[in-house]
Amino acid sequence: MPALYCGRMFGRGHDAAYRRSQAATGAPIHPSVVARGLVLRILAAGDGAGDRQRIGQLLLDELSRSAGLPDCRLVVPDRPQVHRHDGRRLQSKTYGYYAFRRGPDGESVAARIRIYHRTAIQQRVISPKVFLNTLLHEWVHHYDFHGLGLPRSYHTAGFFARLRALADALEAGFVVPPDPDRPAGLRPQ
Repeated sequence: MPALYCGRMFGRGHDAAYRRSQAATGAPIHPSVVARGLVLRILAAGDGAGDRQRIGQLLLDELSRSAGLPDCRLVVPDRPQVHRHDGRRLQSKTYGYYAFRRGPDGESVAARIRIYHRTAIQQRVISPKVFLNTLLHEWVHHYDFHGLGLPRSYHTAGFFARLRALADALEAGFVVPPDPDRPAGLRPQ
């Protein structure tokens, strides 16, 4: 069976999944103290892909358990980000992605997040903040499919509001870009 992929970045305004994604703006879960501790461990972990994968998997397990979602496997290959280059400059790069398959009964099987461990061109290890941001971003796609029941996971303003709310709830709001519409220092309620 083909894997479903969140590859569409923008949807049409009349698409019901797009509108539902746009409307859901709150934190997907109220994270546990364990999840907050795992965030700190990710930020303090060394540069090893194996360490990041192990601690990141623990965080994914905790987030998915808290949200009542199916398991999601984390893969962190020690290789550069997939990218396109025109010979002069970088055109695009992929930090990571989320994919899953549906089994014969319609349930999710083989949900997976892949995060590339090295930068596209210079092949340096990505920073802990970039790793954490990518992990949370891809987990929100997992939540969209299995928590909200969306057939597609669009990058709507609602998606980014969910990501920001999750990062804030994990007390790691500094890993996502600031919300341009929120005054500095103001936290969501």
